[in-house]
Amino acid sequence: MFVRQRSVNPLLGVYYGIFTAVFIGLVVFLLILEHMNIINEYIFYALSGAALFLAICISLAVTTNQADDFYVSGRRVPAGLNGLILFVLSVGGAGLSGLTAFVFFFGMDGFGLLFGALFGLLLSGLFLSGFVRKAGVYTLPSFFEVRYQSRIVGFLSALALIFPVLLFALAELSFLKFLTPLVFGVSAEISLLFIFFVSLFLLLPGGVRSSGWAQCALAIVVLLGVLIPLIIVSLKLTYLPLAQMTYGSLIDEISNDRWREIAQGEGSTGLVSVLKNEFHSLALPFIGGERVFTGLDKMWLMLVMAFGIAATPSLLLRSSMTPTVFQARKSFAWGVALVGLVVLSIPAVAIFLQYIIFNPESRYVVGDLPLWMDRLENLGLLKADDLNNNGLLEHSEFRFARDFVLFGLPVVADLNGTMKSLGCAALMSAAFASLIGRVMTLSNLLSRELHFQKSEMESDVIGHNNLLWTRLMLVLVSFALCWLALYLNISGFALYLCALSFCASSIFPVLILSVWWNRMTKVGFIFGLLSGVLMSSLLIFFTHFGLSAAPLGLTLFHSSALVIGLVFLCSIVGSYVGPKPSGADQDVLMDIRTPGGESLYDRLLRSAMPRRSSLGD
Repeated sequence: MFVRQRSVNPLLGVYYGIFTAVFIGLVVFLLILEHMNIINEYIFYALSGAALFLAICISLAVTTNQADDFYVSGRRVPAGLNGLILFVLSVGGAGLSGLTAFVFFFGMDGFGLLFGALFGLLLSGLFLSGFVRKAGVYTLPSFFEVRYQSRIVGFLSALALIFPVLLFALAELSFLKFLTPLVFGVSAEISLLFIFFVSLFLLLPGGVRSSGWAQCALAIVVLLGVLIPLIIVSLKLTYLPLAQMTYGSLIDEISNDRWREIAQGEGSTGLVSVLKNEFHSLALPFIGGERVFTGLDKMWLMLVMAFGIAATPSLLLRSSMTPTVFQARKSFAWGVALVGLVVLSIPAVAIFLQYIIFNPESRYVVGDLPLWMDRLENLGLLKADDLNNNGLLEHSEFRFARDFVLFGLPVVADLNGTMKSLGCAALMSAAFASLIGRVMTLSNLLSRELHFQKSEMESDVIGHNNLLWTRLMLVLVSFALCWLALYLNISGFALYLCALSFCASSIFPVLILSVWWNRMTKVGFIFGLLSGVLMSSLLIFFTHFGLSAAPLGLTLFHSSALVIGLVFLCSIVGSYVGPKPSGADQDVLMDIRTPGGESLYDRLLRSAMPRRSSLGD
C-alpha cells in the first residue's frame, strides 16, 4: 500500500473559490432576510450551523478506503490549502480567543505571544518541515524511529506525545463547551454530544483526507469571520477599511489622561488572571505607562510560544501531506502569511473595543444602559456594577471575562445580527478545525504506534485492517475526550498554553538536535526526552496548569524556558556518554537532509512489498 504518486487536482482552488462565494452569498442572503425581519430569531446561530454543515458535506464527498489517502491525503495537498490548515491548527478557537484577550488586557505586552505564534510557524517551516517531509512518515514518533532505526525510540516518543496532543484537544473541547451553549442555547451535555457527532462526521469518512479538506473550508470561514466585522468597525471608526493599518490612529485616544481613572479599578496583574478567565477591569493603557511584563518576560513568552508551535505534532505532520519537500516549505510560508494577517488584526480588535467602551463621550447612566451591555451580561461575559452609587457606571467599574473580547466586538460595535453570527461562526470553525486535527493525531498515535507490535512497515503491507482499527480508535478517542471535557473545569486557553509549553520543553530540544546535530545519538534522545517529559509534567502539575506560580515563584513560561535549557543539556550529555552514531545512522541523517528523491518511508514500504506473497496477501 505504499504511496502512489498522483498529481495535485488543478481544480481544488476553483472548488474552494466556489465554497467561499457560496458562504459569502449566504451572508448576503441573511443580511437581506434580517433587514426584512424574517429570521431574526434564528440568525444568531445560522452561519455557525451552515459552516459545519458545508464542512460535513465536503468530508462525505471525499470518503476513501485507500490507506495512503486516509493517513497522508495521498501526498497531493497543494501548498496554499495546506497553509490554510496550518493557520487554523496553530491557533485554534482557544488560542484565537485567548490571544485576542491577552492583547486587550495587556496591550503591547501581549505582542510577545502573537509574535511567538508567527515565529514558531516560520521556525518550523525553515528548520523542520522539509526534513519531516523527506522522511515521509505518518506520525512524529515514526520520524524518530526512522531517524534512529529504533523501535524503542518510536514507542517512547509516542507515549510522550500523547499528553500534549490530549491537552490540545481538551483545550478546544473546553472552549467549545463554553461557546456552543452561547450560540445554540443548549446545555453543556447536549453541546458535547453535538460536538462528538460532528467530529465523527468530519473524521470517519476519509481520515486525514476528509478532515483536511473540511479544515480548509473552516479556515476560510475563520478568516471571513474575523476580517469582515473588523472591516465594518474600521469603516465606522476611521472611515477606512484597512483596520490593520488604521487602528494606530486611535492609540493616543485610548492612552490619554482618562486611563488614570480606569487604572483605579482592580485590573489584570499578570498572566494568571487571563488564564483563569476571571472577571477583572482594564488597568493598563495599550502602550506606555507602567507595564506588567518586562522586556525579558516578553522574550520568554515569545520563545516558549515559538518553540511550542514549532514542535506541535499536528502541525509538523502536515508536511507529509504535500507532494514534495519544496511544497512542504511553501505551505508553511502560506501559513505564516495567514497567521501574520491575524496577528495584525488582533491589536485592531482590542483597540477598537477599548475605544468604543471607554470613549470619553460615552456616559453609562444606570437605568439607561445600552443594549449591548445587557446582552453581554446575560451571556456571562461582562459585569458592570455601580460600586460608588453615583448613578453612573465609571470606566473602572467595568469587569470583563477573557472570552468577552473577540466575541464581544460585533455586539459592542452595534453590528447587525448577521455579523454577530459570522463572528460566532469564526470562533466555532476555528475550534472544530483544530479539534479534529488533534483527534486524528491522537488516534494515529494510539493505533499505529502503540497497538501494533510488528514494525509499521510490515503491518502496512499485511492489509487494510489498520483503517478499521484507526476508525474505531477515532470513535473511542472522540468519546473519551468529550467525557473528560464534561467534568473538566480548566479554561481552554490555559490548556492550550500548557500544551505548547510541554511541546517546547520536551519535544523541541530533541527534535531540533535530531535534525541539525550530527553527534545526537539514541541514548541522548532517550535521556533528553525522558528528562523533558518528567520536568514538563511536574511543572504543569505544580503550577496547576499555569493557574498558579511554580515552587520558586516563577510563572509557567519562565519555568518552561529553564526546562528547555536543561533538556538541551541532558540531550547533549547523553549523546556524549553513549556510543557514537553508527555509519547507518549518519547515512539516514544525510538522506533526511537531502531534499530531493523518494521519501525514506515510501522506500521502506516499497522494499517490504515482496513480503505480500509470503504473507498470503
